[in-house]
Amino acid sequence: MDPRQLRERVRAAGRALGLTRVGFAPTTPLPHVEALQRWLELGMAAGMEYMARTTPERHLPRVLLPTARTAVVVAVSCAGPADEPPAAGHGLVARYARGGDYHHLLRQALAPLANTMQALAGRSLQVRIAVDSSPLLERELAVAAGLGFIGKNTMLITPGLGSHTLLGVLLTDLELPPDGPLAGSVCGRCELCLQACPTGALDPYRLDARRCISGLTIEHRGPIDPSLSIDPWVFGCDVCQTVCPHNVGPSAGRHGAAAPPALQGPPSLSLRELLALRSGAHRRLVRGRALARSSRLTLIRNAALVAGAHRRRGELDQQTLCALRALIDHDDDGVRQAVRWALS
Repeated sequence: MDPRQLRERVRAAGRALGLTRVGFAPTTPLPHVEALQRWLELGMAAGMEYMARTTPERHLPRVLLPTARTAVVVAVSCAGPADEPPAAGHGLVARYARGGDYHHLLRQALAPLANTMQALAGRSLQVRIAVDSSPLLERELAVAAGLGFIGKNTMLITPGLGSHTLLGVLLTDLELPPDGPLAGSVCGRCELCLQACPTGALDPYRLDARRCISGLTIEHRGPIDPSLSIDPWVFGCDVCQTVCPHNVGPSAGRHGAAAPPALQGPPSLSLRELLALRSGAHRRLVRGRALARSSRLTLIRNAALVAGAHRRRGELDQQTLCALRALIDHDDDGVRQAVRWALS
């Protein structure tokens, strides 16, 4: 089969499996590794030490699969209706973590795609699936595959789709023609994301994880400075995406690319229930969901900080206040400091 025809057959197969976008990139070294190194040197990775440990190989796809000749880069939309303010006594969850774990969903689509590629190629293929947990610059690879461009908020933005997407990569020794980067796709003069970030974590094309609500509520362990208000978010943050023109209006194409049912779920969690979270309830809450990235103590700490913001506005109900008071002498330093601030 002609390589270009084969590529299009693979793309069609990916879309039939529910993948919103499918692109193809070479497995040559990716650019901007110097920018990553500089970001790390400035301390902007916060507590994500694994980023420094894996920096030397993150721009080299062939470290994951030495025989790789093509990276099939896929995106699944996690878009949905615009968020309303959370109900009283609730905290918001980032859009991508409201339903099932996207790692599983993408792997479940990429595995049969690899089988289809093998059947189309007529030979056994070497493949490696990577979904977020491998040391790979997925967004840079997605740019190389023509899926979009990196915006000032550091997110991958796909024209006609927006940035509410989740990425997966299928490396293979099958050589297919690359799509190439998009031409002329940039943010222009728009700086809405920079202006909207509640904690000032964004400069153009650079994110300071020490101030990012998503990093603070998911990756960071220990106390959070209350001046970096995370309200109303108890897991992640979507603010810099919500205001992006590529995610609103008919040009975003949101209505034709909603999140699959497996990724849909309630947009918020009860603060009272989080504050009273026990080990068994935590396991049930996060089972099979991206929420599992946060420990039980992390979710309790986050809920306490959001509850404190509610209390300051006179919006905290008596039951949630009692749940806060029960934690005032908690063993965990992060939880204890958050609760005492909320009650002060």
